[in-house]
Amino acid sequence: MMGPLEGVRIFDLTVWMVGPWASMMLGSLGADVIHVEQPGIPLSERGAGVPPTLNGTSVGYVTWNMNKRSVYLDLKTEHDRAVAYELIRQCDVFLVNMRPGVAERLGMGYETLRRIRPELVYCALNGWGSSGPMVHEPGADGQMQGFSGFWSVNGPDDGPGEFYRHFTQLDANTGNFAAAAICFGVWASRRRGAGMYIEVPMLAAAAALQTLPLTRHLATGRPVRPLGSASALSAPNQVFRCADGKYLGVAVRHDRDWEALVHVLGEPALLTDPRFRTNPLRVTHRRELAALLAPRFAAYPLLYWLRELGRAGIPCGYPLGFEHLRDHAQVEANGYLVRVETPAWGTVWTGGPPWHFSETPARWFRTPEPGEQTEAILAEFGVAGGVPAGGEGGRSA
Repeated sequence: MMGPLEGVRIFDLTVWMVGPWASMMLGSLGADVIHVEQPGIPLSERGAGVPPTLNGTSVGYVTWNMNKRSVYLDLKTEHDRAVAYELIRQCDVFLVNMRPGVAERLGMGYETLRRIRPELVYCALNGWGSSGPMVHEPGADGQMQGFSGFWSVNGPDDGPGEFYRHFTQLDANTGNFAAAAICFGVWASRRRGAGMYIEVPMLAAAAALQTLPLTRHLATGRPVRPLGSASALSAPNQVFRCADGKYLGVAVRHDRDWEALVHVLGEPALLTDPRFRTNPLRVTHRRELAALLAPRFAAYPLLYWLRELGRAGIPCGYPLGFEHLRDHAQVEANGYLVRVETPAWGTVWTGGPPWHFSETPARWFRTPEPGEQTEAILAEFGVAGGVPAGGEGGRSA
């Protein structure tokens, strides 16, 4: 069976993570992603050499470029630009993540490419948008977290705020927004018979992701502060330490959960305590409530609480390491993680496609070595002239 984007061809001029993540997701949906690599760069420097590495190559490069084919093109040369135009003429989507103006200097601007392929969906990813005083500044995940206010709601209770340590949070989510936009763009292009320009700035994605805390702050004027593991929306909704030193996460969402928790704890007086009668009151008195509950949870081990809270239907859980996640029966039963064998980087475990289609299944396959399919792609697209001027004809050194 074919994937939902089977037959869609994407010219992928992306680097780092935002763009490669978007094209990886589109590739998993069945799109034929032609990922462009600049020739002459050793594997150790791909992905900017960001650690950690797999056999000397950035693990980011290896994991963000799955589900694609790779071609060498040096777009600074006239020959390779001509080759690129021939490929784009047969593509449905052009995806680029560069600062505004860079693609234009390479001859890859929207106005140029729409003359070559009027039906082309052109998607540009950048940090700050196409106007304003910061338009030409670089945009990185950590920098964007700070500017967008993302850091101000993360960190220890009443602390100074800190970055979300999985530093690709905004990179990946911007890529997700871009993948969705491209899907709709392709649909609209085919319906209208004409292409379009799509822009997805990281700052716009950061604002969209923070709609709830941002709106709450601007509507009420009350600052949103870091709360450690606690939620700002309900209480108790945080982590507690158990008797065996392990941590339990408890999520009381509404009054029914609260009543059930009080029953399990054997503390009926908490139901009549005026500080905790409603969820807004419990949120207001979160610290006092946590101080009362902490000794109770510390009296029994984690497994006891998982059993008792589970029986009562109270959402709860515990921190799970990646090694345990990989081997968990729930994960294995649904194929949430994928084991991929690669010639250059050995066995790679990665998160698989996040979608499940009953009739058009998604797919997942290994990252190609840079330029690996150059000759095959040029022959398939009927591009004359052989290997691009700057290419090595196949794999990188």
